[in-house]
Amino acid sequence: MTVRQDQDRDENQDEDQGQKEDLSRPPVPVPGCPACTELAIRRDDARARCNRSAETDADVLLRRHLRGDGVEDVHRQGH
Repeated sequence: MTVRQDQDRDENQDEDQGQKEDLSRPPVPVPGCPACTELAIRRDDARARCNRSAETDADVLLRRHLRGDGVEDVHRQGH
């Protein structure tokens, strides 16, 4: 599946849930979350290498992580 297909699917899921995520802005990692930190570092490294494809991939993975089952609950609790 291509990144664009992933984004289209993600947008459709947001619309189904009555939410529209602003995909023009990068996702914001949750402070203290190891998975968020890893993906943010991956994105920053890709950006430093001017690798827009890898940067976008990291953003997609971070969005998926932030929407993952139970992840939002853990983030709200500050863990």
